[in-house]
Amino acid sequence: MTSADNNRWVNIIFPHPPYQTFTYKVPEKFRKQVKEGQKVLVPLGNRQVYGIIEDFTEKPGLKNIREIINITDTEPILTPDVFKLTKWIASYYLTPWGMVVKTALPPGTFKKNKVKIQYEQSIHLTRTIHTEEIYELKEKAPAQARVLEILLEHKQGIKRKKIKERIDVLNRLQQKGLINFTESEVIRDPYKNTPIIPPKSITLTKEQISALMTIKDAVDKNQFHPILLHGITSSGKTQVYIESIKRVFKRGDTALILIPEISLTPQAVQRYKSHFGDQVAVLHSRMSTGERYDTWRKIKDGTFKITIGPRSALFAPLDNLGIIIVDEEHDSSYKQKNPAPRYHARDSAIVRAKINNCVIILGSATPSLESYHNAIKSKYSLCTLNQRIDDLPLPKVTLIDHKETIIKKETRVFCPVLKENILLRLENRAQIILLQNRRGYSTFLRCSSCGNIESCPNCDISLTYHQKNHLLMCHTCGFQKKAPDSCPACGGTIISYRGIGTQRVEEELKRLFPDSKITRMDQDTTRRKGTHDKIITDFENKKSDILFGTQMIAKGHDFPGVNLVGIISADTGLYFPDFRSGEKTFQLLTQAAGRAGRKGMPGEVIIQTMNPEHPVLQFAVDHDYEKFFKYESRQRRELQYPPWGRIIIVRFRSRINDDAAKAAQLFYQNITKNKSVITLGPAVCPISRIKNYYRYQIMFRSSKAKDPSGRILRDSVRKTMKHYLEKRKFPNVKIAIDVDPVDVM
Repeated sequence: MTSADNNRWVNIIFPHPPYQTFTYKVPEKFRKQVKEGQKVLVPLGNRQVYGIIEDFTEKPGLKNIREIINITDTEPILTPDVFKLTKWIASYYLTPWGMVVKTALPPGTFKKNKVKIQYEQSIHLTRTIHTEEIYELKEKAPAQARVLEILLEHKQGIKRKKIKERIDVLNRLQQKGLINFTESEVIRDPYKNTPIIPPKSITLTKEQISALMTIKDAVDKNQFHPILLHGITSSGKTQVYIESIKRVFKRGDTALILIPEISLTPQAVQRYKSHFGDQVAVLHSRMSTGERYDTWRKIKDGTFKITIGPRSALFAPLDNLGIIIVDEEHDSSYKQKNPAPRYHARDSAIVRAKINNCVIILGSATPSLESYHNAIKSKYSLCTLNQRIDDLPLPKVTLIDHKETIIKKETRVFCPVLKENILLRLENRAQIILLQNRRGYSTFLRCSSCGNIESCPNCDISLTYHQKNHLLMCHTCGFQKKAPDSCPACGGTIISYRGIGTQRVEEELKRLFPDSKITRMDQDTTRRKGTHDKIITDFENKKSDILFGTQMIAKGHDFPGVNLVGIISADTGLYFPDFRSGEKTFQLLTQAAGRAGRKGMPGEVIIQTMNPEHPVLQFAVDHDYEKFFKYESRQRRELQYPPWGRIIIVRFRSRINDDAAKAAQLFYQNITKNKSVITLGPAVCPISRIKNYYRYQIMFRSSKAKDPSGRILRDSVRKTMKHYLEKRKFPNVKIAIDVDPVDVM
């Protein structure tokens, strides 16, 4: 970042409301110190707040310009590439820059009482102590003698907290010149005790070697180069990542690895630490404020050379970034939905790679349509891994028409085939994974007399029944109430529980297999810090026979003992009013199926469905991504949905239905007509009310043929927003702009 010895005015961005940029004067004493990206203290209204220097500016045509109060850091708090990245995200996703900067930095960065560095005290002997001295001291001061005896056993020193004697005893020994105290910084790292297991010697497959040759050539050119690594499950994508990082390390560069879910962290950390030891850092939102702050600082000062984490790890302050890896690049978790900035970490990572002139690898067994489209159009290089490690066959997949089971009233949860296969695996001491992508016990309650369904009073969705505490809960707003014993609409007493949630699955498993060890993994069981890691580690160590839960169990885990995967309701999500519903279903089923039959055991997958003839399910059974891609492409090309077009959705919400509707209509009236941009709406959102806010939306769409970069589309929304705000109407209506949405709900 450029030094500004002769500049007297700077523009400051603020990571808090009003998220605007203001110009300030630089006092003469600071003019040789100020740099772009630096954190400074400035007056704003009647407050003193922190901001970031955006850039230098010429003398503004304003009077009474206020001055910077203080510079809090000698060096920029944002690294040059992250500085540029946040600016791009703000522009592309139509978000205030200050809001992006706040996301990019650890929590507490802009508070007056900032996160403190933690220190611990150690005690050391100052000279050699003889046993005769301790013997003499025991008669006069036995407590002092005990301290010296402990220190003789710990000649390198011992932490103060391990010495139980009173502080006056220690002070007396210090006055005698026998001990001294030292302080050292404590790095709050929740993964510091991760066991580092030496990696096994492996022989790379021909496909892995071929992919690595492509990556090696790209790395050696020191240029921006996106590579899609399309490898079926258990084909060795992670080993390709590891070998690629080793190549980058030889150049003295660093690496960033993005994973979609926090639940993937334990295995990922262990795998990478086995190869790179203490050079690996982890960043994610479930770490404490102190842990994130310490890790961020140590990444910035170069202690850590590799950063692993989900979406927010994108902003890790790595210097000399040589490679970025986006594992499971298709996953919708990479898109920030709420609150703003609504950025996509995968797409933003591509921009960061471009800023750094480095290689980026996008890896997946089920690539997003956008990434695969870019690969076949040669915008990305394409590397494929079609063979599993050790030539293991893909698991056998069987579709079961679950309608037959329900008609015969055998069970609503497990068909006989799945039940028999679970029992067989338990007898053979193999492990089992079961997927049911719905929390709770039943997805809704319905009165058998009048058909009334218990709905959330705040959202237009049904309440989910949770058997524990006999509660009805809304998974959108958190509302809960006791489940009724009679229908509140007609007084009927016959209440039917419809749909199957993970709690219902758990009850049925315990009834059918009472001697098995069963673990449930969903949002209800992973609320507490560390529960993700414990569940995954325990199952990996075979402390559990059956792991079941929502989609978090289906992503990227490697469990050698699993040779049966059961998918209880394959249709969940398939019929959502969303153009990506087929893609998400195919990806989830394929990823879940890929957990079976790893490390030498043949695998089997049993999928229960009400619609076994659906093309998406048939493609998943055949592990046929190519046919799925062609099928899905035909559906989208006609309507110019991604990857053939771009979309921006503008949503309006208010507690007053009429205001939300009128605001959406006013916005629509201010749209500047452009032949390249199609608008749909205003219309009620598919979920019309959430948390007592009524919701409307307008969809803006453009063809990539006419608007390759999406600039015309973004300009249309940006200009419309400006005209709308000038009207100064409907202040109680909140507006959210979602660029490249991953769903339209």
